[in-house]
Amino acid sequence: MRTHSISMVSTLLFLSRVCSGQATGPDLDAIAQRVIAEERVVGASVLVVKAGRVLLHKGYGFADLGLEVPTKDETVYHIVGPMLPFTGIAVLQQVDRGKLSLDDDISKYIPEFPMQGHRVSIRQLLNHTSGIVDYHYLGDPIEATSRLPKALDEVMGLYSGHKFVHEPGTKWDWSISGFQLLVTIVERVTGQSFPDYVQQNIFAPAGVKFTSYCDDFGVVRGLSHAYRKRQHGYVPANENDMAYNSDLRFCSTVGDLYQLWDAIRTKQLIRSETFKQMTTAEGPAATMSVDDPKSQYGFGLILNHEEAHRRIGQNGSLFGYSGSLYEYPEDRLTVVVLTNTEDQNAYAVGRALARAVLGLPSLPPRTAPADRILSDQTVTTAERTQLAGTFVLKLERLTKDLHDSFEQYRRTYRVFDEDGRLMIQTLGEGPERLLKQDDGSFAMRSSPRNRILFTMRDGRAGELRMETSGFGVPMSGVRVGDGDPQTFHRQLQ
Repeated sequence: MRTHSISMVSTLLFLSRVCSGQATGPDLDAIAQRVIAEERVVGASVLVVKAGRVLLHKGYGFADLGLEVPTKDETVYHIVGPMLPFTGIAVLQQVDRGKLSLDDDISKYIPEFPMQGHRVSIRQLLNHTSGIVDYHYLGDPIEATSRLPKALDEVMGLYSGHKFVHEPGTKWDWSISGFQLLVTIVERVTGQSFPDYVQQNIFAPAGVKFTSYCDDFGVVRGLSHAYRKRQHGYVPANENDMAYNSDLRFCSTVGDLYQLWDAIRTKQLIRSETFKQMTTAEGPAATMSVDDPKSQYGFGLILNHEEAHRRIGQNGSLFGYSGSLYEYPEDRLTVVVLTNTEDQNAYAVGRALARAVLGLPSLPPRTAPADRILSDQTVTTAERTQLAGTFVLKLERLTKDLHDSFEQYRRTYRVFDEDGRLMIQTLGEGPERLLKQDDGSFAMRSSPRNRILFTMRDGRAGELRMETSGFGVPMSGVRVGDGDPQTFHRQLQ
């Protein structure tokens, strides 16, 4: 990667004029600053383009919090969300070239994948109607190994053999596993690695210079550090993008993403008829959400509306990064936001900016409930012995906001005595102290609102329950053995 300047980026974008706002229009800079603060984002880069004119292209906050390195307009980020459409482009290029058919059975290309009596087409992988469980909603398989690099077949091993969440072609339900299978198909059809294919067939024709494959074998110049929120501060996000499928292993900038998106049509990376198909919902993908009948999914693209304004794009969050790219075709507006902070904050920032340009009223800020004040009561030796154990937790129920794959979500915890301290550890994470509260429940400083309860059976803890999990519903599970490392780590075997 090379360093880059605003003049180079402006040239690459083929834009006629650069300005930080419009005298008669909304103050986009102030809106970006406000939402970034509300969402507690460490660092963000923003690009707003309307009718070929840049309305806002700026960096906010810090690319490195510890070193206090400011974020630039073209800071580099791991891309989560906006890269997924380009996986769709890679597949559709092979369709255009006659190497694939959308209705091909994936077993033709990946015969080793256990279909369990089902038939799944490439089309169903592209529009998330395959019924294949999403591996990053399974819990332990990926969350406990998110720091460990994996080959493609190891990623497939995280979910192959798990039960289908529905019959293929009958329902829309998000599954990142489909993208892993699509990457494998592209590699087998082209005889190239996915990074090499994308570089030669998408990045090079688009003319981007600052987008690269991010792995453990090189240094990415200008890459921001990633963060997770913890109470009122931040901690580093330490996931490894090589623990996930290859199309999640790319780094880029807001300018390059805009140029890539523009090149899909202007440089005809796929046929115009194919792009129209990519942006048209089919079958169950035409009803993504019961609450929003206008929310649909094409091939690697979300198709919905901001009130009456049609938009297409994708957003996401992983690895401590967040990304959002949406185009409003009839309004000739494109908004790209990248951040180095977990959660769907890039989408929130992008949405606020788009609404301002479109003349729509501002949305109310998200408000988090106040943290409870924790106490730290004495835990006796007898209590530490009674509470120790390994517990496998699952969600007690699914809400309409949770994907069907969460029914198979499992997460392993161990409670143990570490030199007179009662500790809790999630598989794959570091341990922290359990604090006894005045009412007899327990809590962790990392998530003070989470109330932890034990149910005693035969003189020891037989069940652990977390009343407020990160999913908005309780998690609970039974004791599966002692709290020793052997029992704890056996849950991944």
